Amino acid sequence: MKKHMKKLMFLAAISALFLGSCVQEDFDVPDIVIPEVDFDSNMSIADLKAGYPGVLDSIGEDTIIQGIVIANDESGNFYKTIVIQDNTAGIEVKIDRYDMYTEFKVGQRVFIKCRGLYLGDYGGLVQLGYIYDNDIGRIPDVIADDHIFRDSLPGAAPTPVTLTIPTLSPTYLSMLIRIDSVHFVEVGQTFSESTGTTNRTIEDEYGNQLLLRTSNYASFAANDIPAGVGSVVGVLSIYNGDYQFYIRDLNDLVNWDYGAATEQNIIFETFDTDPSWTIFSAASSEDWYWSSSYACYAISGFGGDAPSDDYLISPAIDLSVSGITDPILNFRTWTKYTDGGFAQPIEVMISTDYSGTGDPTTSTWTNLTAIWSPANSETWTSSGDIDLSAYIGSTVYIAFRYQSSGTGSGTTSNWEVDEFKVKATM
Repeated sequence: MKKHMKKLMFLAAISALFLGSCVQEDFDVPDIVIPEVDFDSNMSIADLKAGYPGVLDSIGEDTIIQGIVIANDESGNFYKTIVIQDNTAGIEVKIDRYDMYTEFKVGQRVFIKCRGLYLGDYGGLVQLGYIYDNDIGRIPDVIADDHIFRDSLPGAAPTPVTLTIPTLSPTYLSMLIRIDSVHFVEVGQTFSESTGTTNRTIEDEYGNQLLLRTSNYASFAANDIPAGVGSVVGVLSIYNGDYQFYIRDLNDLVNWDYGAATEQNIIFETFDTDPSWTIFSAASSEDWYWSSSYACYAISGFGGDAPSDDYLISPAIDLSVSGITDPILNFRTWTKYTDGGFAQPIEVMISTDYSGTGDPTTSTWTNLTAIWSPANSETWTSSGDIDLSAYIGSTVYIAFRYQSSGTGSGTTSNWEVDEFKVKATM
């Protein structure tokens, strides 16, 4: 009997222990830590940048700025960088730290104690960082927390400033901007080549262009550039006088109509560098030449060994692209002096059977009607839009033919050609 009683008591104890372990208890919920600074800013970002002397500059004063994070390293397109802006300006902050987006989310307010940091520039873009090899570098990780402080929880990012490509200005560098009614030129190519940061092209409906810069480490680098029209949001930058644009991720393509037909450049040649077009002289020792001084192609028959008959011929222009409509040719000309023997010493022609090299006089050329710079006017003049719809489905070449009635004064004229463009809706 005692043996059975002991057994029952043991089972009861085990049951009590088991039941007791199943009782739910209330646990304290961890407090949410909201960062808060106990000081205020005393200088705007615009004033900080305005004090940059143009060379690497150590900040010795107790300068404090504040701003909202508009870009970080989350997508990989901003390497070891956060970009902040206030209501006056924006600035890149270079920090030698990875995965900063976990702390410095878009919309996070930050205060920066600038004393001991440096202002410098890269290609003309003013940056806040630290000295490295006598140039602007990144703030070392070990001291970053002594200078950069979060305040409150992340909120909304600033509303982008809406601009057009022609109205971009240094005022908006390192700020969040939006450009409406644009498309990409390199449709179907990836945003970046795998070998390095890559330039692509944003273009508006008037042909104004802006460089789009994408790192090969960006999460969207291998994505294909879409067709269509929409708005782009991103951070404006500059390098050696050329504006550049950085999107943060593909969410910065806003209200994008992927099916919309867009007017795109098939060829757009500014002649800022020598494009090596085909030059052929049927007569005369004076040829078309690329002018580095004026960034154009130019010719004059003055001083030649015979009256001129000279051709300047474009590369092949493919008008057989599927879905192409409304191809248009446009260019500018400038002239000085008058050739009494030729009312119009220059003409523009098109061919579908030129081989791309050699003598153009063995091919069939059709004259195109253009507006030319008035004789001896020294005025850049647009050709007007020249309709090439009759050549859809063909690969064509366009040639400028210059002739003179002699080789001296009154029998020659100077001509220049620039801003050559063939565009179409695709």
